Amino acid sequence: MKKMFIIALLALGNSVFAQDYCKQIKKEVTDNNTSFTYESPYKADSLPAIRAVRAYSTNPEAEFDNFNLIMAIPCEFSDLLEKGTSGETEKEETGIVIEFDDKSKLEDEGISISHDKKGDGTANRIAYYPITPDNVKDITTKKVVKIHLGGGVITVTPEMATAIQKYVTCLRDVKKM
Repeated sequence: MKKMFIIALLALGNSVFAQDYCKQIKKEVTDNNTSFTYESPYKADSLPAIRAVRAYSTNPEAEFDNFNLIMAIPCEFSDLLEKGTSGETEKEETGIVIEFDDKSKLEDEGISISHDKKGDGTANRIAYYPITPDNVKDITTKKVVKIHLGGGVITVTPEMATAIQKYVTCLRDVKKM
């Protein structure tokens, strides 16, 4: 009986502290109830910032379904400059690599990396990575450990890796109305 009580307390304790990631998703709906946007929480000042966003329309005249991971990683703005004959210019960067804990990778060399220059000499590399039927299984079942955006690399914390999995799972399962 004592063991059953302890097991019940442990089960209750685990459910109390478990996060419901889907409840943290922000939802916006247009007035005509045909366009929907879902966005995972993020803090722009807490870098690296990684969020999952899905926007879609049920309007037959303007159908779309955009599902992306939006990633921003910090760097020094000087890292984004290259010397040329006419002085320094901002590099044009492309390419995303998402590394998983099982050593597998998702790669897309064609994605452009944009740069957001800050006033203090720093910048953010920013990229939109499309979530598709071909990559959603990897993103929802494997832990992300590193992300490469152009010439920048970040290590993803285990907590953030879990959040990425959970948020993408929630947005994947959004039911179109």
